[in-house]
Amino acid sequence: MIGIVLGFIICMALVLVTESNGDPETITGVASVFPETGSWPFAHARANFHDIDAGVPELRETPILTALVGGAFAFFGSGVATLKLFSVVPFLICMLLIAMVLAKRRGEGIAVLGALVLALQPTFLPWSSVPNTVPLAALSILCISLLAGGRWKFAPHSALLLCGVLWWGLGPLVLVAAPACWLELIRRELPRRLRPKGWTVTLVVAAVLLSLQQLGADAVTLATGLTGSTDLFRPGEVPSILLSDPGWLIAVVAALIAGPRGRDSRFRPLRMTLVAGVLPWIMAGQLPVFPLVVLMPMGVLLALDLLAERGRTLLTSVAPVGKSPQVALTLFFVAILLVAAFASAMSASAAVRIAISLGLSTAAVGIVLAVRSGLNRSHGIGLAAATTVALCLPLNLYRIAHEPQHWQRSIASLERIVPAGVGIGGRWAHALVCGSSRPATVALDSEHVILARGQDVEGLVLENYALFGQQQSLLRQRGVPFGTFEVACALQQSGQRSEARADLALLLRADPACSAAWERFAIILLEDGIEDLAAECLFFALQGDPERSSSHRLLAQMYATQGMMREAHHHMVMSGAASQPLTLPLLAPVAEPSPSGRR
Repeated sequence: MIGIVLGFIICMALVLVTESNGDPETITGVASVFPETGSWPFAHARANFHDIDAGVPELRETPILTALVGGAFAFFGSGVATLKLFSVVPFLICMLLIAMVLAKRRGEGIAVLGALVLALQPTFLPWSSVPNTVPLAALSILCISLLAGGRWKFAPHSALLLCGVLWWGLGPLVLVAAPACWLELIRRELPRRLRPKGWTVTLVVAAVLLSLQQLGADAVTLATGLTGSTDLFRPGEVPSILLSDPGWLIAVVAALIAGPRGRDSRFRPLRMTLVAGVLPWIMAGQLPVFPLVVLMPMGVLLALDLLAERGRTLLTSVAPVGKSPQVALTLFFVAILLVAAFASAMSASAAVRIAISLGLSTAAVGIVLAVRSGLNRSHGIGLAAATTVALCLPLNLYRIAHEPQHWQRSIASLERIVPAGVGIGGRWAHALVCGSSRPATVALDSEHVILARGQDVEGLVLENYALFGQQQSLLRQRGVPFGTFEVACALQQSGQRSEARADLALLLRADPACSAAWERFAIILLEDGIEDLAAECLFFALQGDPERSSSHRLLAQMYATQGMMREAHHHMVMSGAASQPLTLPLLAPVAEPSPSGRR
């Protein structure tokens, strides 16, 4: 029965992860650092597979990851789905590993509960639903910390060696496990009576960090260095964990406070890793989701182990108080679950996430009290599982159902508006060319470049994107325009609107699904004063991209000039921007259209 339940949890988690094909969520911090942890680490394997330049600094090369991704490309082919294997599979292995450890220590019921909590974790799950290396780093850190706590003599030595190999070969985030391995190695080398226990190690680490700060070391630099994110972290861009998952932080603090009192040395390196990962950020006055997200599977494991241990200690002196309090507690929990499920199904805002995160922590304490009052222990575990499902499942389903999928549509439309083989540059270029053989580079020196809107870069704007929580533009920065769509854009900007319309008509006859071409056709018609046909073109553009903000804004402006304020308000709301004027494309410095290369 337990195997069936665990299999159901794994299948549910796999469905939740693989069905998420939209933009990485901004609230969890995925979008804030996505290039560094998502597309850039895979660039060298993609370059080797397609025989193109990697387009990222050589210092970011990770040989082991490159070899693994290259093998996956050779077997499954190059694409976004293949890259997602490196987030989905580690996510499932983390869940299985936590279940195995808890089953051995606390029983099968707690093991299933641990797998369920991680399967529906509202912060770690979004990181596992898009191609990135965070779940792989989290799995590596969890394995290294468990290995360092092994009972055989050279376990810390092996864990430290493995940490160095994975830090070099998989990713820099694995470095956060190194201090725990060092501390465990040193502790075992000391005589038994001199080995530190409990809070001693935490106080020593805090004293060392304070000493370094007094000597002039920057707190943020220390925190980023100890967590392996020196060149990835950008202060101010990554949201705080208090704005997404404060309940997890409360559980971690509880595990750190009560955990050192335990006698089991197996979990000592786990607690040391949490101290090494969380304490430097606390002393720096920040608690960013990234890179603390890699510690979440470890935090789930320690928190549930602590709950099971302390709950068992409390239950040794159970004083049943009758059925009435038990029924009252059960009804109270059911009412909370119904309200929480309804609220989380209605919104995926930060406030709902915070309420759910705190609700899980509160429910854990309430369940222990309910069991202490006489409720059967197995019923308590079942109540905890129901609480987790009711709180987290609607939120995750809402997240999947309401993802705009701008990323997927932008990848598909790129082949329609830019000729094959043309390189793309910019910070987000590698994310946009996923699944194709098109070259990309981080540098902004290619003919086409993607950049965040607002930067003062001149060029012929081809497309406006709403990607990863940012408004970005694809433009030709230099060179002679070529390709049917690009030439049509240049003709429009040079005042040759009839020729531009002819080129766009040819393109749309060959590819009626090109939303960018329909919108450009509408802009030209509006410049000629033909509003009725322009409106039809904009509706055709919205058929292929229902949430295309620029088309909605154009329709809103058209309806507003005609006095149709209700329709104008609807399209302005759909555009996601309140009364922002549409920015028309700029003329490139060298924009003489060329008939060659048109498609």
